[in-house]
Amino acid sequence: MSLVILGTMTAVALHAQNVATPSAGAANVESGTSDYVTIGSRVPYYVQTDPVIQAMTDAGTMKQSIFRWFVTTAADVTIPGIGILKYDGTAATQYDAFRNVQAGTGYYDNEISIVWSTGQGFAAGTQYKVKVAEKSVTLSSTIQGCEDATPEELNVFVLARPTVAFDGTEGGGCGINPGTDFYVPLTVTGLGNWEVTYTVSYNGGAAGAPQTYTLNLATPVVNDANVIAESTTPRTAAGTPTSGTDGLRVSLPAGQYGYYDVTITNITDRISRKSQDALAAQGAAGSYRIYVVPTPTTSPIQHLKNL
Repeated sequence: MSLVILGTMTAVALHAQNVATPSAGAANVESGTSDYVTIGSRVPYYVQTDPVIQAMTDAGTMKQSIFRWFVTTAADVTIPGIGILKYDGTAATQYDAFRNVQAGTGYYDNEISIVWSTGQGFAAGTQYKVKVAEKSVTLSSTIQGCEDATPEELNVFVLARPTVAFDGTEGGGCGINPGTDFYVPLTVTGLGNWEVTYTVSYNGGAAGAPQTYTLNLATPVVNDANVIAESTTPRTAAGTPTSGTDGLRVSLPAGQYGYYDVTITNITDRISRKSQDALAAQGAAGSYRIYVVPTPTTSPIQHLKNL
């Protein structure tokens, strides 16, 4: 029995029973044996039923298995009260040893999801383990099936959300022309690839439609030993169009001198985008003003007549 993290954001029908294949295609976890998730995210997990038991279930000689899902600390201490949900985020059905619906048993179907939130007692910058043990279910009303004595486990590192801040409050000036790109300097945290959602207003007018730009900023190489520290390390997007260090690119319309106010409404990285549900927007404080100043051409000197 192997534990995998599922792909996300796929519309599916509700599942009341075990599923033969995951609701979304299984995705590889990070670094082979661990999963990296963002605090506040909901993440789905899935295990396949033991093939021998699945064959007996298909033949009608056993009921579908039940699965004991639970979460522990890195030191294998079980965390009580963790809410187990279905793939779609609704409350998961719990079963007793004979697969009767029985709340509070800790046994569920083979596909679930977990919300890695502070409300559930999880903390950013902390390692946990998701564990699951399959239990077979007989056709008898008195003879129980057998439970795997060695649960499968998956290391989960809960990371802080990516952040973004402007480096300064204004830029531009002479030499910044309409119809060109301006790179707003930023400082970000997270693990890349960073997608920044922003709006622009012109000369104090209403903000335009939101736009999303992927920063041309090198993604850090991480592993279980450094991922927590790397996820909060500030990284500078310098603001100039050089490979791997570009800031937020804002395309300035042709023929429009004046000033542009840039507001960042959200930033995501590859880890936060794995969430089953969209996380609340997290942008940058304040705004950044770009001045697009025309360079005058001095007119000829004129000799004025005497008074």
